[in-house]
Amino acid sequence: MSEMGSIVGGPAVWGEMDQESLFNEYNMEGVSTEHNQIFVEFSPDTLHKNLTTLKSPSATALKMKLTKKGGAPNLTFEVTLSNRQIVHDIPVQVIPRRRWSDYETPVLPPINISLALPDVKRLRLVLDKYRTLGSVVTVTAEKEGILSLKVESDDVTVTGHIKDLCAPLFKDNSRNPWRPDKDSEMDTASVRVDIKRLFTFLSAEAIMPERVLLNLADDRSEEHTSELQSR
Repeated sequence: MSEMGSIVGGPAVWGEMDQESLFNEYNMEGVSTEHNQIFVEFSPDTLHKNLTTLKSPSATALKMKLTKKGGAPNLTFEVTLSNRQIVHDIPVQVIPRRRWSDYETPVLPPINISLALPDVKRLRLVLDKYRTLGSVVTVTAEKEGILSLKVESDDVTVTGHIKDLCAPLFKDNSRNPWRPDKDSEMDTASVRVDIKRLFTFLSAEAIMPERVLLNLADDRSEEHTSELQSR
């Protein structure tokens, strides 16, 4: 997902869903046998507003499919509630093959340190206080399980620490787009990120993840500073 109105290479979000863990039935027919894919664009706001019914405790099933209604493509969501069925049609734009390269899986830098965050709310509370002190926060991760957040201004320098974090174990056959940098293992890695953007990301409404990982590539530019991955 790219930021609306941005040029290629601008701010973007990349994610992947495993159909086997989400759907009991999954059928896919792309543009050809060789290129068995379909790329579409849609408004996240429209999707969010139309699918509020999924929050209902009576929602029991969801069927999602690409349809064509009135000559226009749509993502159709059929939500089954305990006593009725609701259908949402979300307008989409099919992306031509010449633009598929704009949406390829990103090539991320090897990470130097990765830590599991058991309590994202705690991190969010710290950043909320820091927003009044500065615009940039220095995030430092230590291999022994310490995460430090430092903000500096002309008047004050404040540093907070979150301790007793665990480093996750990565499988060599994992499909993750990032990987540990075994050749340049570090005890400490630091990056500088925009506080407001990081706080907004952590405050976004999302399904409760099984785990959240913070991956740091030491001393990268702010366009490629860090990554939060949730499952």
